[in-house]
Amino acid sequence: MDVLNIEKQDAIWVLKMNRPEKHNALNTTLTQALLYALRDAGLAPDCRAVVLAGEGPSFCAGADTSEFRSLGEHQQGALARADLTMKVHQIFSTLEKPVVAAVHGNALGGGAGLAIACDMVVAETSTRFGYPELKHGICPAIVMANLTHQLGQKRTFELISTGRLLNGKEMEEWGLANHCGDGTNHVLQAALGIAQKWATYSTHAVSATKHLFYRCVDLGLMEGLECGHDTNVMMRRFPRNG
Repeated sequence: MDVLNIEKQDAIWVLKMNRPEKHNALNTTLTQALLYALRDAGLAPDCRAVVLAGEGPSFCAGADTSEFRSLGEHQQGALARADLTMKVHQIFSTLEKPVVAAVHGNALGGGAGLAIACDMVVAETSTRFGYPELKHGICPAIVMANLTHQLGQKRTFELISTGRLLNGKEMEEWGLANHCGDGTNHVLQAALGIAQKWATYSTHAVSATKHLFYRCVDLGLMEGLECGHDTNVMMRRFPRNG
């Protein structure tokens, strides 16, 4: 059984994590498959947008802790696994194609990190989103940077230090989801609707918009305006079709 299902719906790639019996916990195999699929989507001329979802009862329950003991016994193995995890979280903001997450069930730890690494998030109302790592004697390490970046210090520390879980409505209220709704299929269809809208736009314009957005997020106003100026000049050379 493939740990990641890739469904191509016209110009949209739907990536579905496929370890339902483990609530799509991220072992090395699934994490590698995600990285390779996202890289392939970024390079594929027939892909204009990506939906990330999970098969079964959950989006993703986080890291597969059954790997921790074997990795912890070998420094090189632990280092390689950390490098792989970091690359997956880095690729979302550098990928030219936009990605929307369709989140349901558990989105915990690394799974929560995957969800908010996407450019947009649609969450099912009963989603359980949070960072329970301290309860398991580990630290929300690589996922912490993006959460702090998006949510701010106080609310981030509340989530990572108390293990508080948010439902889909609370995710929307906290700015961690763009929309929420009832039912897994509704959430997936809503995410597909967003991806389909992206797919109607010029790939050059979408890519430039996403690239400029992630540059501006890390810049002050004046530096951001300079970046916008450069993109404004560049966009006048975009092809009018595609």
